[in-house]
Amino acid sequence: MTPAPAYAGAWLAPEGGQEIWTNAFSSQNEENVVETSVYWEEPLGERTSFVVSPWVETNYDTPDGWRAESVVALKHVVFRDDENVMAIQAGALWVSHPGDECGEGGIEARWLGGRSLGDRAFINLEAAGRALENGCGGQRAEMTAGYRPSDDWMALGQVFVDAPTDGEETVKLQLTMVRFTETGYGIQLGLRARVDEGLLDEPALVIGLWPRSGR
Repeated sequence: MTPAPAYAGAWLAPEGGQEIWTNAFSSQNEENVVETSVYWEEPLGERTSFVVSPWVETNYDTPDGWRAESVVALKHVVFRDDENVMAIQAGALWVSHPGDECGEGGIEARWLGGRSLGDRAFINLEAAGRALENGCGGQRAEMTAGYRPSDDWMALGQVFVDAPTDGEETVKLQLTMVRFTETGYGIQLGLRARVDEGLLDEPALVIGLWPRSGR
C-alpha cells in the first residue's frame, strides 16, 4: 500500500481527486435521524477541480420529514508549497427547505487553507458564505486537525459551525479515526455531537467510506 502523506494538501486539495461518503446516526426528539453526505472531487487540471457535495437528512422536523442541499462548484488552488496550501471555491447552491421568504437556489463561495505540522500532522480551515434568492443565506466554517500515527491510520478532530440567517446557529464537534485498507479504501468511524447548547448534545455515530482519499 502506498504511504499516505499527512501534509495539508493531501486532504484539502488532493492531486488525484477524492470521494468521501459519510453517514451519521442519531436520536433527536425521540426520532431516529439519519444524515448522509457525499463529497466528490474530480481534477480538471493541475490546480482546478470539479466538486459535488450533496447532503440529506431524514426524519427532520419539516412537513416532508426530510431536508437536503447540494453544492456544485469549481475549486482552484491559488498557492501551494511544501507546507502550505490555499484554495478558493465557488459554485451553485440548492437548499430544499429555505426560510419562508427565501428561494431554493443560490451560490456559495468558500476559502480553504491548510498547513502541515511536521511529517504526520496537519490543520485545515474553511470559511464559506452562502446567498439564496431574496436575501437569505448565512456563513459556515470548518476546522480540521489530523494526525497520522502510521501509514494505515489517521485521527481527525473537526469543528463545524453553521450560522444561517434564517435559523439557529449550531456548533458540532466530531472525533473520528480512519483506517486505510490494503486496497486503498478508507473506513471512518467516530462520534459527532452539538456543543453550542450543552456538552455532547445530540450525539451521533459517524461511519464513513473513502473510496478515493487523494493519498
